[in-house]
Amino acid sequence: MTKHSEPEAIDMHIAFVVNNYPPKAGGVEFHVAALAGALVNAGVKVTVFALENSGKEATESGVHVVRLHCTRMIGNVLAFPLPGTRRIIQQRIKDLNVDAISVHTRFFPMTYIGVRIARALQIPAILTEHGSDHVRGVSPIIGAASKLVDFTVGRYVLRNSARVLAISESAQSFVWRLASVRSEVFRNAIDVNRFVEKDSVPNAVAKIVFLGRLVPGKGWQRVLEVAETLSQEGLAFEVHFIGDGPDRPALDRASNASLLAERITVHGRLTIEEIAIHLQNAILLNPTDLAEGFQTTLLEAIACQASIVSTPVAAAEYLRDLGAQIDIVASEDSAGWIERTRELLQNISYQARPELLSEFDWSVRGQEYVEILNMAKK
Repeated sequence: MTKHSEPEAIDMHIAFVVNNYPPKAGGVEFHVAALAGALVNAGVKVTVFALENSGKEATESGVHVVRLHCTRMIGNVLAFPLPGTRRIIQQRIKDLNVDAISVHTRFFPMTYIGVRIARALQIPAILTEHGSDHVRGVSPIIGAASKLVDFTVGRYVLRNSARVLAISESAQSFVWRLASVRSEVFRNAIDVNRFVEKDSVPNAVAKIVFLGRLVPGKGWQRVLEVAETLSQEGLAFEVHFIGDGPDRPALDRASNASLLAERITVHGRLTIEEIAIHLQNAILLNPTDLAEGFQTTLLEAIACQASIVSTPVAAAEYLRDLGAQIDIVASEDSAGWIERTRELLQNISYQARPELLSEFDWSVRGQEYVEILNMAKK
C-alpha cells in the first residue's frame, strides 16, 4: 500500500464537529482521527471541533484541532458543551468558509450541534453512524434514557443530514429502523502497512489476546474464564489484555487472584506498533455483547496473521465471508468458546490473505470520503 508524501491540494475544507477526539481513546475517536488524517493526505483542509477542558487549539499532523470547554465526562464517554458553544463553532465555521460538516454517531450532543450549524449555514452535514443498535451493557435507567435520546435527537440528526453513512450493514439496518433514513455503508479501516510490515515470526509460547476498551459488555471476563479452563487442561499459553477503561480495576483484581496470574499481562493502552507485536500469530478473542460498529481490532488481527474467535458482530461475519479465519461463537455458548480456543491453541496455522486487506486501508477510505464530499456539495 503506497502513501502520498506530497498530496495535491483540493479546494475543500471540512469541519468535524465531535464530542471526543484523541488523546481520548475509543473506536469512534480512532475512526475520526484516522479519517481526518486520510483527508489531509488526500489534500483536503480539515478542522476538528471537539470537547475537552484543556481548551487547547493546535495543528496536529496537519489537522487543526479546536478543543472547547465542557461539563464533566459521564461514564468516560459523554460530556455536554457549555452554553454558547454552538454560536462559537458556527461563527468559526462561517469565517473559515467550510464546505461541509462531518458528525459521528446519532446521540452525541456535538452531533446535534453540527447538524444544526450545517442547516443554519446551508452546507451539507454528513453523519456517520457507528452503532448497530440502541446502547447496550448499561443500567435499565440509562438504557431507557438512551432510547429516549435515540427517538428524539437521534431521529432529528439522521433525518436532517445531507448524507448518512453507516459503518456496517447492521448499522445501516439500525438507521432505517430508527429513522426510516436510507444510508450507505462506509466501513472502518486501518493503516495496513503499520501492521503487515512487522516481522512475522512464530511465538515461543502461544498467546491469547483481548483488545478493546475495558467496559461492561466487552467480554474480558469470558477471556479469563476460557484461559483458566484451558490452563487446567495443561495447555501452555500467555494471556494479554490490551486496553483501558472503567473495568480496569476489576480486571486487575481478577487477574491477580487467578491461578494464571503469572501468565497474564494487563498492558493498558498501547501504541499501534506495540499492539501489532502482540497480535502477531496470536489468538484474538472478541466476546463483545455491545452494539458494535465495524471493529478495527479484527482488521488489525487479520493483518497480523492472528486467528480470531468472536461473537456474531457485523464485522466478524463480513470478514469471515471474505475468507478470513474467524470462528463465530454465540456469547452465551461457554463450552463453544472453550472448545474453539482449545482447537486453535493445538493447531495455530493461519496465514492471512493479503488481498483481504486491500479495501480496508485508510488511503482508500479517504478517497471515498472525498467523493462523498463532492457529491454532497452538488
